[in-house]
Amino acid sequence: MTPGEAIEAAELADAETRYRCQLGREMYQAGRRDAEAEMAERWNRIAGPVSRARDLGGIEEIEARRWGPGGRAHFADPRPGDFPGRVPAQRQPEPAAEAEPELEIT
Repeated sequence: MTPGEAIEAAELADAETRYRCQLGREMYQAGRRDAEAEMAERWNRIAGPVSRARDLGGIEEIEARRWGPGGRAHFADPRPGDFPGRVPAQRQPEPAAEAEPELEIT
């Protein structure tokens, strides 16, 4: 291989690398555009009912559904039908211990 052929081969390899990098950037940008469009469509489908209800003044109902009666401040309060917990067993007083006779050491 002559030096001229080596330079030409290096230039071809450099051009191929630039081409592949450009192609990769374009593919990434196209994929990102598609993904962003899909995410926007999903977001509109998911958040649409909430934003429409908010626009119609129904935010109170949304909050009541989200947090339950009493709003956020009373979210952790017991609700009707909740398990009340176990009633602790009544402790029976222990019988008084009888004094044991002392042993005599002889």
